[in-house]
Amino acid sequence: MTRILWHSSDDERIGETAVALGVFDGVHVGHQTLIRDAVETAANEGVSCCVVTFDRDPDQIVTPDNAAPQLTTLEDKLALIGELGPDVILVVPFDARLAAVSPESFIDDVLLRMLTPRVVLVGVDFHFGAHAAGDVATLRACGARDGFEVVAHELVTREGAPVTSTRIRGLVTSGDVAAAARLLDRPHRLHGTVAPGRSRGRRLGAPTANLEFDARMALPGPGVYAARALHGSTAYRAAVSVGLPPTYPDAMSLFEAHLLDFTGDLYGSTIRVDFVERLGEHRLYDTEDDLAHAIAGFVARTRETVTL
Repeated sequence: MTRILWHSSDDERIGETAVALGVFDGVHVGHQTLIRDAVETAANEGVSCCVVTFDRDPDQIVTPDNAAPQLTTLEDKLALIGELGPDVILVVPFDARLAAVSPESFIDDVLLRMLTPRVVLVGVDFHFGAHAAGDVATLRACGARDGFEVVAHELVTREGAPVTSTRIRGLVTSGDVAAAARLLDRPHRLHGTVAPGRSRGRRLGAPTANLEFDARMALPGPGVYAARALHGSTAYRAAVSVGLPPTYPDAMSLFEAHLLDFTGDLYGSTIRVDFVERLGEHRLYDTEDDLAHAIAGFVARTRETVTL
């Protein structure tokens, strides 16, 4: 079972390791390839495998006004990494102090304080230290100094282009969640809290949960989506409306989810939403009957599209 340690909070020495180092937002297919390689390298070297990552995107500290929306919460990121089989995940709190250290001091503070790296695996585009001044060449110079090898992974290519978190964020924002899922190797996921609404969905034959999502997360563009919703330990198919519907421009929520076959009260609950496919755009309907008919069509397509 993978252990999770917090850098600086846990004084435990992890010992000789093969290290996968990176932000790993999304834990997409490229990240998975690198981490699996680290697990295999550790087995071949007879040492433990440690994934070193951060508690947040460094850009949230370095350039907070321009920080990219996130593909995973920290909790989800750690769970997804753990499924790949490393012995330890070392979580490094990223703060203003760490953002200001030189690349060499970064290696001393982050890697060498608790680890004795034998091999360090990173993406070929990895940068670290103040002003992102450190790169793979810098890391190799540190390795020559401190006795570890550096393996730089080329970016994994899918569907004609490199797989990057930036590319996936663009797909999510444009609404192409199906393409994003192919690069993530899973659906894009959000966790929402159910808030009170105006109960219009119930009048239209499809009661909805009004969801509030963390604005720091990568949110899908406006439209209607087929999704898988997890409430407690039970999964449901869900038709999700994202954005203000033109028929109701005074709507209280930008995110409304109709959980198929659910009965009961959701207020105050947290629901995990896995976006499977975009079903269509919002449009203005002349009557509520027309809107109800359209909603019934989206619900039927959701039932056909989403497997539980």
